[in-house]
Amino acid sequence: MIHIGFRSGVIALIIILLISLSYFMISLRYDIREIHKMPERSVIFDVQGQELATLHGENRRLISREEIPDFFVTALQAREDKRFFTHHGVDISGLVRATMRNASDMSFTQGASTLTMQLARNSFELREKSLHRKLLEIAISLRIEASYSKDQILTAYVNRIYFGSGCHGLEEAARRYFGVSASGLSDNQCALLVGIIRAPHAFSPLRAQQKAVHQRDEVLARMVKERVLTKAGAKEIKGSKLGLRSGLDNSGSSPALQAVRRHFEELIDNREIRDGGLHLYTTIDAATQKLLEDEVTKLLQAIPDTPEAAVICLDPGTGGVRGIVGGRATGNSLFNRALDARRDLGDLFTPFIYAAAAERGLQPVSGQPLRTGREIGTADLIQLARRFGFDGPFLREDDLFRGGVSATPLEIATAVATLTRDGQRPRTHFLRELKDSESNRILSIEPSSKSMFSPASTRTALTIQFPGETQRILIGTSPAKTDIWAISCGSLHTVCLWVGHDKPRRLDSPDIIRSQVLNTIERIALSLAP
Repeated sequence: MIHIGFRSGVIALIIILLISLSYFMISLRYDIREIHKMPERSVIFDVQGQELATLHGENRRLISREEIPDFFVTALQAREDKRFFTHHGVDISGLVRATMRNASDMSFTQGASTLTMQLARNSFELREKSLHRKLLEIAISLRIEASYSKDQILTAYVNRIYFGSGCHGLEEAARRYFGVSASGLSDNQCALLVGIIRAPHAFSPLRAQQKAVHQRDEVLARMVKERVLTKAGAKEIKGSKLGLRSGLDNSGSSPALQAVRRHFEELIDNREIRDGGLHLYTTIDAATQKLLEDEVTKLLQAIPDTPEAAVICLDPGTGGVRGIVGGRATGNSLFNRALDARRDLGDLFTPFIYAAAAERGLQPVSGQPLRTGREIGTADLIQLARRFGFDGPFLREDDLFRGGVSATPLEIATAVATLTRDGQRPRTHFLRELKDSESNRILSIEPSSKSMFSPASTRTALTIQFPGETQRILIGTSPAKTDIWAISCGSLHTVCLWVGHDKPRRLDSPDIIRSQVLNTIERIALSLAP
């Protein structure tokens, strides 16, 4: 009997070794470096380097070990893997206990998965509940433990795990649910996030707050049982403010961000966009953007009609767009009126006629754009207008000289910048720089301009149009009174504001609207003044 038992033991050991070797060989098919390779959201920064929003890629932001709160780690150990820092990827006692329970129940309901095993499962999509999957998971976990430190494994786990509501990783969950970075999470918030890991869809605090709080309580109770937290401490945490945000998330919906995204998608390959993890450094100034949005909102509330409005602000020196509003705040429309809406300029075209005349050696007649235009002629004026960046269409003869030119707010702002920069027309842009997830530069856009007019011509036009004025503001109405324009010709900011209907029709009470538009552009110019 002893001989038979010994032989059976040897055979069993050989079988175990063969199975182990077999699964070790299978595990070699998996590149364990993948545990640290996770797609992130692309992040948009303003001109000051402050984060504006995110877009594309998975809803994830990677953090370092130092950014993970100690309380979160302690709670995670208590709830998911109390021997994490002492085992080698597999908790033998837990695995034996789970195996006996599964054998008794004739199922795979008990997994006994360590954090390392969960990381392996999530990294390589090992989802099937079977003995084969569990053995493969163990083999990969042992390789992970042999290759990385506990802190590296913990960091990869925290960055990869799903927390519900589209949030991958602790940092994104902290921002989404509580409006803070992971490092700023309170003990209450940490416990709740640990609690929802097991069923992130069912326990999402945005959809099922009571269930999420119940899971938090279970985590705290477990911590008390493991003697890493006192009952008094747990009670104090429960009584503290949770600070849960509402379910609304308007990230990325700003009109400026819509325009940035549009520019971005025109420049970058679709595959790179989908992969995410990019850093977009824009020309947008967050304070200027908010100013424009607030002013357009107030303007639309004040005027006695329901038209649309658009405004754009440029840095005339660099051509960088500092702020843009493409219409009413009605969602993520692809039609941005500041970029796409073409309307007749009317008397707003006058200073450009003056500059064109001076460029041809003619003397502009103040207050007489019709007479000045006739001296230039239709064909020559159209050619010179194109130098400013106007694409038309253009009317002919006197209709042209009265402002029969269709243009977008962006074109007008560019033309005004050309006036104020001594005839140098800037190349307008939204992006300054683009980097990948490893901070390698993909794209860099340097300010550039083209000389289109002589400095004397543009200075002459400005002097005639704004004689002795320190605040150079011009307001104009299209001949049919369907559109009202206003421009501010500052040295550091060029602003163009438009009000009208998408389907052109005469504005109700145009004189009242004109007065409101003038007040708005004056407030914007004053706020942007150095």
